[in-house]
Amino acid sequence: MMKKILTLLLVLLVTSLSYTQVRHSTAYDYPLLTGSSVDSVLNGLKSIRGCYFETDMDGDGKSEIGLTNYFDQGHVHLFETVGNDSIKLVWSSPKVASAGGGSTPRYVLFGDLDNDGKKEIIFQSSGNGIFIFEWDGVVGSDNYGTIPSQVINSTTLPEMTGVSGSTEYMEIDDIDTDGQNELCVFYNSSPNANDKFFIISAIGDWNTNDPGFSGFTAEYSKSRVDLINWGMNGGTPYSMHIAQFDGAGNKELLFQAWNFKNVSPVRIPTANTYLEADTTIGKQNYFLTGTYDDVALFGGGTFDIDKDGREEVYLPNYHATGSPYMGTVHMISYNSGESTTIIDSTNVTTLNFKDAGVLDDLLVTFGFGYGDIDKDGKPNIYTSSTYGSTGCNVLTAEFQGGDKRNLANWTFAKLYRGDPTIYTTRIIKDSLGNKDTTLTIDNAFASKIFARYTDFDKDGFEDILLPYQALSDSVTHITLTWNSGTSKFDSVSVRAANPKRWSFRIIEGTISTGVEAKDLTVITPDDYELYQNYPNPFNPSTEISFFLPITDKISLKIYNQLGQEVKTLIAEKEHINGRHSVVWDGMNNFGGKVSSGIYIAQLKFGNFSKEIKMMMIK
Repeated sequence: MMKKILTLLLVLLVTSLSYTQVRHSTAYDYPLLTGSSVDSVLNGLKSIRGCYFETDMDGDGKSEIGLTNYFDQGHVHLFETVGNDSIKLVWSSPKVASAGGGSTPRYVLFGDLDNDGKKEIIFQSSGNGIFIFEWDGVVGSDNYGTIPSQVINSTTLPEMTGVSGSTEYMEIDDIDTDGQNELCVFYNSSPNANDKFFIISAIGDWNTNDPGFSGFTAEYSKSRVDLINWGMNGGTPYSMHIAQFDGAGNKELLFQAWNFKNVSPVRIPTANTYLEADTTIGKQNYFLTGTYDDVALFGGGTFDIDKDGREEVYLPNYHATGSPYMGTVHMISYNSGESTTIIDSTNVTTLNFKDAGVLDDLLVTFGFGYGDIDKDGKPNIYTSSTYGSTGCNVLTAEFQGGDKRNLANWTFAKLYRGDPTIYTTRIIKDSLGNKDTTLTIDNAFASKIFARYTDFDKDGFEDILLPYQALSDSVTHITLTWNSGTSKFDSVSVRAANPKRWSFRIIEGTISTGVEAKDLTVITPDDYELYQNYPNPFNPSTEISFFLPITDKISLKIYNQLGQEVKTLIAEKEHINGRHSVVWDGMNNFGGKVSSGIYIAQLKFGNFSKEIKMMMIK
């Protein structure tokens, strides 16, 4: 079913950091288009806008990573850690019949919206709504279904009528402590009345591939037009963040709109009750970038940097032309005694990576994460950007203690510059034997990074997950040769595949020194082999061989042309990696001899399978 798609590299990178080194732990080398339908789908991973991580989705003790894919009207792919230095593709969302696309999904979230203890994969699909795929509850199955367990759309939630478009970010939590999780999601739709902020909870319970009698309720649903008094009508909703701002009672929310990076707090005094900020004194919202129309394009995140019980919200900055806020991350916080019914400049601290000298001029900040990658006991926030001219893929601001609003208590550094050997063009200029080579570094950017003290391979070292966008799939080689006869340069241009199509990378903090290179692998279904049986045609028996790249639980069954099971040769039994063989004696499950004809042998491993056709003759 699949084609071999990738090899991974582990390179220990010596960085400019004084406190640790960062190891480029692994990279996903997306496949080129080769004619395979699966290659076509996975080729869409050349531009990954969102990723998410969970230490264990299905109870088998293995971590999972979800990645978004725009191609083929949109997919989400789930990878799982398997053994030493390997991850495995274990599930892909099915192709949507229609109404997908629109550069969606832009984000993937793991949660449990129906509160039944089974994790779900949640993502939005343009005109289809929000898909929810729930795990089947079988330990280690990696089975989230072949159709959505439930969909949030106008059929299941009337407040969604007329709403389509996209959402950049979602959060899920029991924000009002009523024992039910809520999904906080906003929509960039049209017209303005359909640009909405939603807080959604589940009614009833769904299962894998089965919505049952479940549904949804909108605990909160207001458009930008409804929120004109809070400055939201001037721009599209762009994020909703859950935060314990005041350290007491229920959590609060922070709404953000693309309207001069407008933010406004929302309080949650009791279950299902959401109160916008007080409008009586004119401090119900705050334009973080003044007269410059900036925005936290990918949303941000929540953290408690000083462990005082009062969380902060951090918002990276996609700046407008000429904005003095380029290269910044805004921190929204409330000190003891400050009211969460209002917001003003005292609640805002501007962390400026450009002014600190670690971000090149004109570059934006995209993603957000946090952790302590150097293990010095001082927490860090992380943000991402493009490579730029000096290497700015991942930056960090480390809090030194004291007053978090005091910029003197923060230190800034480049954490991961990016790879300077990924190019888009190479120009060789030959002037009468004097050759000059100019290389243009690929300026792909790390988008919605994931870092929350994350240790994806559970080796005790912190990891940061880096999805990339705008990565070139080819390198243009241009040769310019001086022609004395014409007094001009002759030009020859050739395009070749980019050998480092690293659309997903993982960097790891380590205390090691020196430079180390190590091969890693990502296991895909193409790494499993089901060989043609021998002999074929056969009578009375034939040998079926298969290859497993890792130790795995598999089944091997024989079917007739009607899809009916004829014989189980292996039933969900674990086999070690390597080549294996089994003989089919031409008998069915009841001990009877099968008739002549065409039969199908199916090797099933997880959610994937491979088949061969065999001919039984008399």
